[in-house]
Amino acid sequence: MSDSLTALGTASRTARRATLARILPDSPDQVWAAWTDPDRLPIWFGPVLTGAPGPEQDFVLEGRGLHGDVIACRVLTWKPASELAFTWCYSGESADSVVRLALSPTDDGHTRLVLDHSGFGPEADPVDYAAGWHMYTDNLEAHLAGTPAVPDSDARRLELLPAYTATAE
Repeated sequence: MSDSLTALGTASRTARRATLARILPDSPDQVWAAWTDPDRLPIWFGPVLTGAPGPEQDFVLEGRGLHGDVIACRVLTWKPASELAFTWCYSGESADSVVRLALSPTDDGHTRLVLDHSGFGPEADPVDYAAGWHMYTDNLEAHLAGTPAVPDSDARRLELLPAYTATAE
């Protein structure tokens, strides 16, 4: 897992969007499975409380960290190993935003992940989300590499915030 504090994406408070691009150390099939298998999600993201990711399915996640936040999701796009999109309704937020993932193979058998999270309501900060997605993809990278996840996800997100704040629109 990378210890880098360099932003892997961008955040725009004006456009209400956070984006991230990352090369992950496994095939698109394995990255897809990590995002969609209810037994693998708790390893790098957090537990699936109800439902399961699947075509047009609803599911509820609990985020990592001390706050135990709940995220209600509904799958919008399901194209195995290449494209996944789902609504995202985080506890305390008034609007559903949308997370879109694009997976593509690299020449060396790894996966390029492009994550686009858009449509945030007024109480959500895209900068905070960009740092959070960076932290979660640190955990995903560790999971795919077979190494431990970030021990303190809240601390890692806070450590990343300045890099995303400095480049935010």
